Amino acid sequence: MNKRTIVSIVFLCLSVTSFAQKTFVIWDKANNIPVSRASVYTTYMGKVRSTFSDQQGRVVVDFAFDNLMISHINYQKESVKVLSDTLFMEQSMQLLSEVVVSPAGEPAWIKPMLMKFVKTKAKKYRSNGVLRYEYQTQNVGDTVLYRFLSKGLIRKKELFEISPLENVITFKDKSAGCDYSNLKNTLYHDFVSDMDEKFVKEHRFYVDNESESLGVNVVRLLFKSKKDWKDSGYLCIDTLQNVILRAKRSTGLAYNVQHRTNALVRSTINAMYGHKYKDWQIDIEAVYQQADNYFYLSSCRYSNYMQEEFDGKKKKGVEVYNVTSIYEAQPCQKNKMSEGTEFLLLPQPFAMKIIVSKKERKQEELLQDVKKEYNVY
Repeated sequence: MNKRTIVSIVFLCLSVTSFAQKTFVIWDKANNIPVSRASVYTTYMGKVRSTFSDQQGRVVVDFAFDNLMISHINYQKESVKVLSDTLFMEQSMQLLSEVVVSPAGEPAWIKPMLMKFVKTKAKKYRSNGVLRYEYQTQNVGDTVLYRFLSKGLIRKKELFEISPLENVITFKDKSAGCDYSNLKNTLYHDFVSDMDEKFVKEHRFYVDNESESLGVNVVRLLFKSKKDWKDSGYLCIDTLQNVILRAKRSTGLAYNVQHRTNALVRSTINAMYGHKYKDWQIDIEAVYQQADNYFYLSSCRYSNYMQEEFDGKKKKGVEVYNVTSIYEAQPCQKNKMSEGTEFLLLPQPFAMKIIVSKKERKQEELLQDVKKEYNVY
């Protein structure tokens, strides 16, 4: 064996972690709690390998890497070349602890106030102008990494319309298109839009006396579903103006299967592939700000973690998806808009539709025809 071969082997051993299985724990540095559902992945040699932290924050890495990325929508992204027994992550936003039912019960004034909010929200939450937006989404699967960044203008008439001015896709090649699915979910199904009389009736509400000062007239209300499934969160409401300024909602497996899928489509896919959901967690946090005489959605963080199991003749095994998206917007001054700016219709989300109309396909094609750049890993 010559010297050049020996040097190459030594360099390879130093630069790439071996295939020996390694277990470590991801920990919240501030709250001293495990971080679950964090994405742990590498794009070593152009191939994606990934795994996820469990409920105890434990991660098993059984693949080689030269650089390991750890990401979670609520924490600052980390990059490591060597693993220790514990990896500490720092929050990028304040976390919501588990909502605990108050022994004092629900105050009598809450539901009438929220019912009035539902009746008057349409007048208060309307967008009369154009917003400048930035939308980022990332999908990490077992062997897939996809990122999409879009910046541009957005407005609402009957439906939302966007003018994407900058679009960047990160993928293994140039075959991937623009993924606006979570932008649709964010805009058409934000907390205020989905809050109706049924929501108020089906949840219990409690004043959070432990919360920090939010303003003279602002209180934070914790809520939890009356039904036996995970559906809880909080909302910060200005009791004088009766407007919601911030809200967060977390829903679990049973709720998401019931409310976010179609029963007929579900049974069809199950018959074909032996499909069922093993885990499904969605977290949404929305912030609203005032501009002139109306309120608008200024930011939204969306996290969708899903485990699907297949046990049919055509497909077997478990697939994991961890999709995270961040949307931010602010009013755009008219003098900063180019004349003749073209807007494209942003259709409402399909929600597991099997048949898509010709009109809907055309709308999606126009969104894909926008100018875009690629980062190939």
